[in-house]
Amino acid sequence: MKKVGFLLVLTLAASVIGASIIGLSVIGPSVIGASIIGAWAPEAMAAGPAPAAIGLDENGAPRVGPEDRCPVCAMKVANHPKFAGAIEMTDGTTYYFCGSGCMIRSWMHPEVFLDAGKSDLKRPVVRDYFNGRPIDARTAVWSAGSDVVGPMGPALVPLADEADLAAFRERHGTKVVFRLDEMDDARWMEITGKKAAGGQ
Repeated sequence: MKKVGFLLVLTLAASVIGASIIGLSVIGPSVIGASIIGAWAPEAMAAGPAPAAIGLDENGAPRVGPEDRCPVCAMKVANHPKFAGAIEMTDGTTYYFCGSGCMIRSWMHPEVFLDAGKSDLKRPVVRDYFNGRPIDARTAVWSAGSDVVGPMGPALVPLADEADLAAFRERHGTKVVFRLDEMDDARWMEITGKKAAGGQ
């Protein structure tokens, strides 16, 4: 009898957990299901994007955790270390991004992607393409239209200076060069063919 009771409890528990994992629970997602699905369950999305668990270090380098997700596309940032970017807010919180394109869109439209105003933005950080060191995205020289592909498609590539741009252009090509402060909706559309604040 004890064996039958144990098996019944085990089967019931497995059914509840399984239904929660695949989102079939008739009473809504459970705590277990929500934690397995992660921060991108509808309830979490309604609360706004989740900031990074750990912010930038004292040198401005990202400290991306395994569960940090891009606020724009929901990809896990740790899966794309070469292209990852960050925006630090004035209150000290940080958001990490799968690639520079998602970071630029959020810098342009924090009200859409970060549930924040432009006055809440402190600094955008990207990794220099050649050495991986963190640089302020506002001082970077940007290349668009090269043969480099990032997590979301053709990459917008940050470079430390004009000399790096020349070396990069020789190896990978470049159709457009820009600075972050030149980027607006019209320029974004010209470079990507998409709306900056529209769909992914």
